[in-house]
Amino acid sequence: MANVVAFVGNPNVGKSSLFNAITGARQYVANWPGVTVSRREGIRRWREKEIKFVDLPGIYSLGAISLDEKITREYIINEAPDVVVVVVDALNMEQGLYLLIEVLEMREDVILVVNAIDEARKRGISINKYELEKHFGVHTVLTSAVTGEGITELLDKILHVLRSREIHSFVQLRYSEEIERQIHEISREIEKSDKLRSYKKRWLAVKYLEGDAEVLKLLKETINLDPMDKEKHDFYRSEIAKRRYEYIDAVLKEAVSTKMKKMSFSEAIDHVMTHRFLGIPIFLSMMYLTFRFTFDVMAPFSDLIDAGMGKLADLVRTIAGDGWVSSLIADGVIGGVGGVLVFVPNIFGMFLALGFLEEFGYLPRAAFVVDRIMYKLKLSGRAFMSLILGFGCNVPSIMSTRGISDPRERLITILVSPFITCSARLPVYLLLVGALFKGMEATMIFIIYVSSMVLTAISALFWNKVLFKGEPVPLIMELPRYRMPTLKNLSLYVWERGKHFLEKAGGIILITSIVIWFLGYMPNHGNIEHSYAAALGRFFVPIFAPLHFNWKMVTALIFGAAAKEVVVSTFSMLYNASGADLSAVLAHDFTAVTALAFIFFVMAYIPCFSTIAVTASESGSWKWAALSVVYSLGIAYLIALIITLVGGILI
Repeated sequence: MANVVAFVGNPNVGKSSLFNAITGARQYVANWPGVTVSRREGIRRWREKEIKFVDLPGIYSLGAISLDEKITREYIINEAPDVVVVVVDALNMEQGLYLLIEVLEMREDVILVVNAIDEARKRGISINKYELEKHFGVHTVLTSAVTGEGITELLDKILHVLRSREIHSFVQLRYSEEIERQIHEISREIEKSDKLRSYKKRWLAVKYLEGDAEVLKLLKETINLDPMDKEKHDFYRSEIAKRRYEYIDAVLKEAVSTKMKKMSFSEAIDHVMTHRFLGIPIFLSMMYLTFRFTFDVMAPFSDLIDAGMGKLADLVRTIAGDGWVSSLIADGVIGGVGGVLVFVPNIFGMFLALGFLEEFGYLPRAAFVVDRIMYKLKLSGRAFMSLILGFGCNVPSIMSTRGISDPRERLITILVSPFITCSARLPVYLLLVGALFKGMEATMIFIIYVSSMVLTAISALFWNKVLFKGEPVPLIMELPRYRMPTLKNLSLYVWERGKHFLEKAGGIILITSIVIWFLGYMPNHGNIEHSYAAALGRFFVPIFAPLHFNWKMVTALIFGAAAKEVVVSTFSMLYNASGADLSAVLAHDFTAVTALAFIFFVMAYIPCFSTIAVTASESGSWKWAALSVVYSLGIAYLIALIITLVGGILI
């Protein structure tokens, strides 16, 4: 059985990059028991020893306020990994060392990793790891996830701890006399309880003094302690934090020396990127360039796949003839699934562009820039970081809200997340924009994405006014340094997000395509106008008559409720065309106004089944999921109707 090593650290310290450098391709995504939160695990065989690495969520403390903090703390306590590696940033060690002290109060088999040591040297910063080892009593390794420096030493150090079970001369941080007296008295009571044997007495005592809600509940149920009022807990928490920071400051004076350097690249460029007036235009420009790259650069690759799928379908018809088997394979499977796969290069291209911006360090700054706007919506930049994940998929976007500590802000973010345009909607946009707005593709896609963000903002304001009357939560975050993305990290980023699209193509899209083929083929063996699919669409056409949607458009919307990509595969089968041929057919069946109304309806209407399920799970009630469905359908219909009426007047 493999030994387990857990990686703990603040956000943006290079913890995940270090994890990637160690595990490479041998990693996978699992779920935390009892919650829909993903975790990354990886296997590395080192000197004939198999080691499993777990990348825990980035946190600033072990206070169990946010779900990320709670998950990390419970994992360290309950799963009991063999070694905990605490990763800190070489350029900003203070907060990371605070987390180290908290971990050391829970357990002693800890290794300290000071990452980005190469960047520290460039800044003229010298770090003495032996001083850190002396003052914290832990093995210390200086690493660089970018250059690979120190990774071999880290693996050897982990192996040494695993094999020898040697615990370094752990240094216990001591607090004031009053606090130490309280810790001693509480520890004596804890020692009397058999139920608390698995916990470190001192850690429980410190957390009790800090007023940790979960520890207070645990100790209240197991031992008798004199109750302490909130003011006393606040006082002890403040004193404990003050003592920790005093100790860290003293250690850093001994361990870190700095030569005076002129302003760094990150500091210089941030004066422009996060400028009060220039920040928003720069953000919009970055998004526009992302969509130009998505459409213009990746278009030739999409054309190649389209041509290949067309030839494959023709080959099947030539070999299998004109029977139902030929139609099922050529029109149902190849036409349906292939009609969606045509847009794989565009989707991977978008993830490549977003991955570059995130790895480079721009997206956290975008959160900082828009925080002023989010604040007026009674949200924060934290919510923006969750929402921006929705450009890939709304499911991880909603799940990421667990890092938002305010319950009100978290629920609002969950409810509005489906309005952010996910990658599943992109094929629909590309298909109709390419057919009706030739020469303006990238601009139209940009307008659609900006519109989805505006709709999300308006919805957030609406729900805050209707459901809540809370105060906005200010954003406090540490901006990562600008880093040139590595090919390895970019590849992992693109694959981890893009493979979801391919999995859907081989799963729900394939199944739905076969169902749509059956409904379109029966009962008149391919006469689409008199098929079950036509009957289904015509039944609902009166509802959509004010929007000028025909039965084929309505049928595509119905099946698109399962997954938005299915809208494209439905069009492929109902129009018996794909790729460029489908675009040409749609150009005759749609007007520019109808196409725009249809696009905005797809942008806003009912989330996919997976998103509905995760909304119910993360919000804790199906009523919120139902409310999200009803609200999105109403908004989608209203927007499409306005576009149809205004477009009819202007054109």
